[in-house]
Amino acid sequence: MNLKKLFQPKSIAVVGGYWADFVVEGNRKLGFKGPVWHINPTRTKDKKNKYFRNIDELPSIPDCVYIAVSRDSTVKVIKDFASLGTGGAVCLASRFSETKSKKGLIKTKELLKNSGEMPFLGPNCYGFINYLDRVSVWSDQIAGNETKNGIVLISQSGTIGNTISFNHRSLQIGYIISVGNQTCVTIEDVVEYVLNDKRVTAIGIYAESFTNIELLIKVLEKAKQKKIPVAIVKVGRSKIAAKTILSHTGSLSGKENIYDTLFKQLGVARCNTLTELCETLKIFHTVGALEGNKIAIMGPSGGDMAIIGDMSEGYAINYSPIPKKIVNNLRKVNHKGVIISNPFDLQTYNWNDPISLKKTFDLMLNADFNLVGLMLDFPKLDECNIVEWEMIVDKFLLSAKEKNKFAAIISSLPETIPKHIRDKCLKSGVVPLQGLRESLHAIHCSILTGQAWSKFNLLKVFKSNNKTRSLKKTYSEYQSKQILKNYGIRIPKSILSNLKQAAANSKKIGFPLVMKINSNQIFHKTEIKGVFTNINSETEVKKSLKYLSKLGNEILIEKMIQDQVIEMIIGIKIDDQFGPVIIVGAGGIYTELIDDSVTLLLPLNKSIILKAINGLKISKLLKGFRGKPKADIEAIVQAIMKLGKFAEKNTSRLIEADINPLIVRPKGKGVIASDALIHYLEDIK
Repeated sequence: MNLKKLFQPKSIAVVGGYWADFVVEGNRKLGFKGPVWHINPTRTKDKKNKYFRNIDELPSIPDCVYIAVSRDSTVKVIKDFASLGTGGAVCLASRFSETKSKKGLIKTKELLKNSGEMPFLGPNCYGFINYLDRVSVWSDQIAGNETKNGIVLISQSGTIGNTISFNHRSLQIGYIISVGNQTCVTIEDVVEYVLNDKRVTAIGIYAESFTNIELLIKVLEKAKQKKIPVAIVKVGRSKIAAKTILSHTGSLSGKENIYDTLFKQLGVARCNTLTELCETLKIFHTVGALEGNKIAIMGPSGGDMAIIGDMSEGYAINYSPIPKKIVNNLRKVNHKGVIISNPFDLQTYNWNDPISLKKTFDLMLNADFNLVGLMLDFPKLDECNIVEWEMIVDKFLLSAKEKNKFAAIISSLPETIPKHIRDKCLKSGVVPLQGLRESLHAIHCSILTGQAWSKFNLLKVFKSNNKTRSLKKTYSEYQSKQILKNYGIRIPKSILSNLKQAAANSKKIGFPLVMKINSNQIFHKTEIKGVFTNINSETEVKKSLKYLSKLGNEILIEKMIQDQVIEMIIGIKIDDQFGPVIIVGAGGIYTELIDDSVTLLLPLNKSIILKAINGLKISKLLKGFRGKPKADIEAIVQAIMKLGKFAEKNTSRLIEADINPLIVRPKGKGVIASDALIHYLEDIK
């Protein structure tokens, strides 16, 4: 799909009235050098504007057309311009596929058919602003000016695009692109296009949905290779899944968990708010992805430094100690009452002595920190004198330039860095970060992106060919475990028996043992007294069989595993977009009691699995907690790898698979699938 004429047109046609006027005015404001031809048969020309009655009157073929007429008229107009050979279109009208109505879907199909080979944004779309080439095809007022480079904001919501353009954060924007319904041009298509524009410094995305996961992975991997950082606000965490959940695995991994994993592996910064997005894009534009997590922050307030410590909990920020040699030199240029630490409370002894402060800044920026921040909040410009603040900033900017180090000015409140100070910082290559929470989040994101870029993680979507997922079947526990055994996953010593022979067969297994009902209809046996553990006598066998006889005839008898360190869950879920994903977490009774699980994408490798395990809350138990034995972590990794291979080979046959619990034994003893269920469409191979 060639999007060059759409996003970098040399000529523009606009069709419509009120909304089309915004496009005309927007291009005048930005200084677009090409012609803008306005088609409106009901208007007469005046000194400022000329109008064309129809497409036939246009002096030439436009590169791009903005269509701001009714839904039905849009379907007709787009056909005329596609037939003419126009390079691209923006469709403002709504009431297409977003309504989910029969009429809306029919009109969407007509729109696609009539557009032919011509790409278009929308429908239900504001359009785009290209500040780099001074082009506006945008359905509202234009804020901002031409720039030589900048970030790209890609948004499904035009209003979100407006909001970002109205920011008071000095975010340098190169493009704002709204995609609306993504009927033709998608978020993934736009990312692919802007990655080829060397003027683009970073990419921001507001997304409600993605249409092509394979292309999304491809373009995000390309962004990683080109070192163009990406930040995203992806909504949807609170939506309740409509599909029936068959197993614990299904309940542990929703779509957003999968996106979390995808973004982490590819170094995409996930933001929760537009303010976090703005600050993250600002640090990406100015600094990029940090190559380490060693951060130093200083400021004249002990209160600020204390808040920083608390607010940084859970972030990847490492406030590493200031090197001893630099500490000694800092003592020479600071009052004896100043405590040298990181975060660093400068206090105000040197507040009105910029020369001494410059020496402190030089020393801090001379250390091996990946980024040094100075925290300052300016007073109100119309009420206070800010000369001293400006002198301090000037010295800090000079130090950062002389030492050629990454630096930031950070304000506790978003409004307390004046615009002229923000602009001065950006001109010096120092990032002005506004709002402490958002600032720390931005630094955290820059660190995580740098960490992800330093690793090679190949991702692949194993798509299911079977679209009919309603004809589901389930293997019994015994059948499920025999299948997993064929893939190298260890199971307990067991016998599949019945009510008559169970007592005799239990002797072949030996005490202690476990007795369970075996059925492909019962998924959660514990809740209905369908499983009895730690049976140590014939009397207990008979007592257990009395309860199990009420549930069915097939009895699974297994050897009781006594040396477990912990119980885990590992499972497979087949997602409609991503294909099979692997879920790893706390198992047994803790599966739903504590929210402790992680989703992994295929193909797996040892380092990814180890990182995921180490990130679980139960990782302390696995490493030997309070004198308890260490778990066989290598065996956990191998079991997860084998389950991943099983998922890859049976993607089109599987629905879900659940090993819960996976009994983890002491180091060197391995792991055992104590319980398992496989839900499937076709027989597993």
